[in-house]
Amino acid sequence: MRNRLLDVNQLEAGMITAKEIIYNGTILIGKDIELTNHLLSKLNSIYYLDKVEVYISEEESKELIDLEKVDETLKNITVNVKLLFDNTNTLKSSTTNEINKYTEKLLDELKSNSLFLKNIILNGSGEDIIYRHSVNVAAVSYMIGKWSGFSENKLHYLVYASLLHDFGKTKISKQIINKSGKLTPGEFEIMKTHPRLTYDEIKEIPFISNSVLYGVLMHHERCDGSGYPLGLKGSQIHDFGKIIGISDTFDALNSNRVHKKKKGPLEALKIIRDESLEKLDFKYCNIFLEGLKNFYVGQNALLNNGDTCKIIQINTNNIDSPLILTNNEFVDLSKSSNLHIVELI
Repeated sequence: MRNRLLDVNQLEAGMITAKEIIYNGTILIGKDIELTNHLLSKLNSIYYLDKVEVYISEEESKELIDLEKVDETLKNITVNVKLLFDNTNTLKSSTTNEINKYTEKLLDELKSNSLFLKNIILNGSGEDIIYRHSVNVAAVSYMIGKWSGFSENKLHYLVYASLLHDFGKTKISKQIINKSGKLTPGEFEIMKTHPRLTYDEIKEIPFISNSVLYGVLMHHERCDGSGYPLGLKGSQIHDFGKIIGISDTFDALNSNRVHKKKKGPLEALKIIRDESLEKLDFKYCNIFLEGLKNFYVGQNALLNNGDTCKIIQINTNNIDSPLILTNNEFVDLSKSSNLHIVELI
C-alpha cells in the first residue's frame, strides 16, 4: 500500500484515509477511516474540497500514474497543435511533415496505451473547444476507424483530418469563441463558417489528401440534410466527415463548457444513439456504441445518490440504464426511475 493524493471524484468506497480531511478548518473525516458510500456522497457535495490523501494498492497506484502520463501526453500534443494552428504560414509551408509528426505521435500512443480512451471519457476537453477538443476528437475517431477495420493508411488520414477539423475556429473572433452565454443567431451563423474556413486554409498544404479535405469540410453535415456548410445528405457525406461528426458530438457532450455541464457518460451515448436515427450516420454510430459498450462494462461508476457501482451489462435499447452491481446487489437501472450513473471513476 502507498499514499496517494486523489481528486474527490477519484475516490472509491473502501479506500482508507491516510490523512485527516479538513475543510474550512474543520475535520470532516479522521485519519485511517474507511470511506463509505455515505461519506463519499458527503465529500462530493463539497465543491471546493482539495485533494484527499488515501492508501491505495500498488495496482491502483499504477493505473493512476499511467492515467496521469496519458494526460500529460495529451497536453503536450495539444500544446504542439496550438503552436501549429497559431502560425498559419508554418501550417501551409510544412508540406504536411509537421502535421504528420503529431499525427504519428498520437497514433503511436493510441496503439500502445489502452488508457487513452478512459482518460478522454473521464476528463473530456473542458473549456478548450479548439485544441484539446481536436486532440480528443482525433483519438475517438481513431477508435471508430479501428473498430471499423480501417487500414493503417486510412487511420493515419482519419486522425490527420480530425486534428485539423476545427482549425477554422482560430479565424473566428475570440469574443464569439469564448462567449459564456448562448450565441445569437448572427454569431451562430459566423461560427458555422469554421468548416469552410478550415477547408480554404488547409487546401493550400502541398500534397494534402482529398479525404482529409472532405473530412474537415463535412464534419458538421448531417444525414438528413440539416447540417452545414453544404446541406449534404447520406451518401453525399464522406466517411471521414461522418466519423469526425460523431467524435465531435461525443466530446462536446462529454466536456464541461463555460455555458453547460457535461452529460453523464451513458447519457451521452443515448444522445448519440438517438441522433443516429436521422442525423448522424447509423452504421458508424452502431460501431461506436458497440465499442463504448464493451469499454464501459466492468468499469466503476458513481451513482446520483452518491453510491459507487460496477457496470455489469448494457442493453443497446436502454443504453443509459445498464445492469449494475452496487452494495453487493444487482440493480437494473432500466427498472429504477430514481437512479442513474453520473460519471465513471
